[in-house]
Amino acid sequence: MVTATFATIIGFVLIAVALATVFFSPYRHWLGFMLAGMAFWGLLETLRFGVQNIFDMSVAYSYLTAISLAMVALTGFLLREDHRAQKALENRQYIEHTPVYEEE
Repeated sequence: MVTATFATIIGFVLIAVALATVFFSPYRHWLGFMLAGMAFWGLLETLRFGVQNIFDMSVAYSYLTAISLAMVALTGFLLREDHRAQKALENRQYIEHTPVYEEE
């Protein structure tokens, strides 16, 4: 058991060193994508677990249902944002001007 604990400690130290290295590098913005992906996967697992227990599904079907629900939610979010962008584009005020020509 001592070996497993030692290996776990070494693994966590290596992960911490890798995260610190990325944090102090010019690629720091990738940490945000990593954390967003971890948050999304955590929500997906929570949804899967809830679907699996409520509807008494197998793990494969609960993953399929959770991913389908996440894609439907993402599609709805993107459609709403597109609608808002189209509305903002319609309400934009354009300034008309006379073209300026160079005189020769």
